[in-house]
Amino acid sequence: MPLQMKKTLIWVFGLLGWVLSYFMFTKWLSANNWEFFRGWAEAFTVHDFNTGFLLDLVAVTVMLIVLAFSDRRRLGPKWTTAVIASLALSVSISLAIYLVGSWRADAREKERAET
Repeated sequence: MPLQMKKTLIWVFGLLGWVLSYFMFTKWLSANNWEFFRGWAEAFTVHDFNTGFLLDLVAVTVMLIVLAFSDRRRLGPKWTTAVIASLALSVSISLAIYLVGSWRADAREKERAET
């Protein structure tokens, strides 16, 4: 699969994950009188199923932070900051930013090696 197609798919799924998660979150908040902190408590305690998924999400979030920091020399400050800051939006968009930044860094390294 060509790199441009991969990038497009990554961006599409990253944005889709962001939009769907915020849509469902907003839907839940409006049905529960916009009680944000009650939502977090319920999300982690109502069902073991929810707790498992949320703990997985927390683990992936920590993993992305570690990846961004450990790869910061290769990615550069712009991409590292973008990954960390985008975690405020969603993990799916952060992963998209990390992957695209990583591919760009790979392309720069390959270009330097050829010259």
